[in-house]
Amino acid sequence: MTTQSAVLALMLLPGVALAGCAAPPQGTHGARGPMLADSRPVAVAGERLAQASMPPDSMPPVERSAVTPSASTDAAALPVDTEAMYQILVAEFAGRRGQLDVALDNYLDVVRRTGNPAVAERAVRIAVYARDEVRGLEAAGLWAASAQPGHDARQVYGALLVRAGRLEEATEVLTRLVQELAPTDDEVFNRMATMLARERSPTASIQIMQSLVSEHHGNASAQFALAQLLGRFEQFDKALLVVEQVRQLQPDHESAAVFQAQLLQRQNKSTAAIELLLAFLENNPEAHTARLTYGRLLVDAKQYDEARAQFQLLAQSAPGNSEIAYALGLLLLQTNDLDQAEAQFRKLVEVAERRETAWFYIGQILESREDQAGALDAYRRVDRGEHHINAQVRAAVLMAENGDLRGAREHLHGLRGGRNRQESVRIYRAEAEVLSRKEMLDDAMGVYDLALAEYPQDSGLLYARAMLAVRLDRIDQVERDLREILEREPDNADALNALGYTLADRTERYQEAYELIKRALELKPDDHYVIDSMGWVLYRLGRLDEAIKHLRRALSLQADPEVAAHLGEVLWVAGERERALDVWNTALKAQPEDKRLLDVIKRFGL
Repeated sequence: MTTQSAVLALMLLPGVALAGCAAPPQGTHGARGPMLADSRPVAVAGERLAQASMPPDSMPPVERSAVTPSASTDAAALPVDTEAMYQILVAEFAGRRGQLDVALDNYLDVVRRTGNPAVAERAVRIAVYARDEVRGLEAAGLWAASAQPGHDARQVYGALLVRAGRLEEATEVLTRLVQELAPTDDEVFNRMATMLARERSPTASIQIMQSLVSEHHGNASAQFALAQLLGRFEQFDKALLVVEQVRQLQPDHESAAVFQAQLLQRQNKSTAAIELLLAFLENNPEAHTARLTYGRLLVDAKQYDEARAQFQLLAQSAPGNSEIAYALGLLLLQTNDLDQAEAQFRKLVEVAERRETAWFYIGQILESREDQAGALDAYRRVDRGEHHINAQVRAAVLMAENGDLRGAREHLHGLRGGRNRQESVRIYRAEAEVLSRKEMLDDAMGVYDLALAEYPQDSGLLYARAMLAVRLDRIDQVERDLREILEREPDNADALNALGYTLADRTERYQEAYELIKRALELKPDDHYVIDSMGWVLYRLGRLDEAIKHLRRALSLQADPEVAAHLGEVLWVAGERERALDVWNTALKAQPEDKRLLDVIKRFGL
């Protein structure tokens, strides 16, 4: 084996390559590309800079092989003089030990003397990984200088120049790259926009992009890339002007039409967005992406019948499209067409990426039909994904309702391991709620105590425990828990309201209760619970007319049986007994078993 081949083999060894070196610097963040027509980040062709933020040999083989020239794949590109080979060996071993400065020193020395592009590329990768912007910029400049026309070494160099604030030089480098590629590759503009969207300064990125497309007024791809970048930085008015130019150049440009509609929606001009896509679809009936976006806009506008028609058209024209089937299923569920919704979701259980979500919604549909066995089976099939915890909590609730309380608790206990804070709290609360429904209030309190021992700062747990303490008539604990929340969150309207209502309902501290509820009402002036609390404390203070006014408003906002019970009581005490009976009877028709209504009626001897 030659010395050169030996060094190449050494550079490819996992134990020597920098993928196995020191842990990456803290604070690495991904960046989003400019907004596309479907609002997802633009994929970057040859994402050199993004790759360079990973360990230098950690890219998948396909991506790495696309790098030309490559220090890790092209033995012929390596320098052949003995001194250079020795320095490469030193650099590799230094990288193995996490000594990135030493590695960079040696690589850069080789590049300065030989101009070797493969070694320059490797130096760039290491410098960016180490966040050494100064030496990364030098290495990128040497790499770009030795690269062939159109090589994306220039893109890396341009990006680093932007990051260094050397905008004039960056514009010159990137303009040269665009000139080399644009005659045969319209996607170059999209790649430039994606790269610039990652940079720190929107103003600088937009300025450079405008310069890059300045000589391409008649190029729809160039102008659309600029529009997307403007949209990415929320300059919606400017983006709309540019995308309108794109559509004048290409009236049937589907992505531009969709993007224009999305921009209008972001400006709260949904009607204009809907009209725009409707006109576009009249001339382009096969434009599936535009129709899908149109359907979603109709859903947002609560035009459910028309939205359903659009999704059904899409489903007929693309029966194998899981995204369309999923959107149609959700719409059918939202419009309470459960049979058709179930049919859509059952199709999706055969699609791997939608399987768990489909079973979750099937479980909801079956549960709404009181098919508890079927719902339980469906929920149990949701063994991963975003709905996993919710599905398993529902499964536990159904088990408890069917008399298997022990099994329900064991099921929830089995979910706890390895969960994040939010998921763990959700599971604790589910267990406590299952026990509360069975009137096992002391056991439920024990679960909350255990949860708060693990998460003492969780306001949601404290609030839930306080509400359970109300049922146990432990008013001191109610006050302790709610005041602990308010110490941390003085503007927590729910805690203010709950404490105020409890004091008004269970103590004679009416004025203190009034002040708490008054603060809550200032924070949530249209919340029917808070308005009801204000009516109740005014009743306790003897201010009956004001109490009736607030309680009537609360009931008009929400037909809540507790509010009806309160309003009826205040009307009865105020001597308006017929009106009180009307309020109670109306509420009883909707909720004939409500304990609060029945209790208040019984209390007045009716």
